[in-house]
Amino acid sequence: MSDEHLAKEAERLLGDEVLADAIIRVGNGALKALAFVDADDKTQILRLQSKVQVCNEILDELAAMVIREKSKNSGLPDGTVA
Repeated sequence: MSDEHLAKEAERLLGDEVLADAIIRVGNGALKALAFVDADDKTQILRLQSKVQVCNEILDELAAMVIREKSKNSGLPDGTVA
């Protein structure tokens, strides 16, 4: 797939309220569970922390795909969007 196609799909996915809500709910649920997990249960703590991180990274990577493509097409230095 081309970078342009990936950026268009990423932008579409970021605008999908159902997908965004599902990812946010999963992350928020894991954050809430962290508040109540047994402090000695390192496995559960790591699992929940990983879940939060993955949710954040999915949204961040989709946004980065869009930004990279816009930056590439803008003629400005990398990471700069007009």
